[in-house]
Amino acid sequence: MDNGWPRVLKRFAAEAWRRADAGELADEELYCSDAQWSGLYDRMHTHEPEETERRLALAFEHGDGFAE
Repeated sequence: MDNGWPRVLKRFAAEAWRRADAGELADEELYCSDAQWSGLYDRMHTHEPEETERRLALAFEHGDGFAE
């Protein structure tokens, strides 16, 4: 059955799920919602103060260069 993953990535996905099931990956590492949210934020034209505060905090936490 095809799960939609590109063939070259299936082994990486299987390993990530194995590590998650073994407790070696936190949910935040498996589901990169902060990274996706940051990408959306970076493409937005207007920002609420709370959004900017969150984006700066994520940049500081992950060192992505946004706040530099």
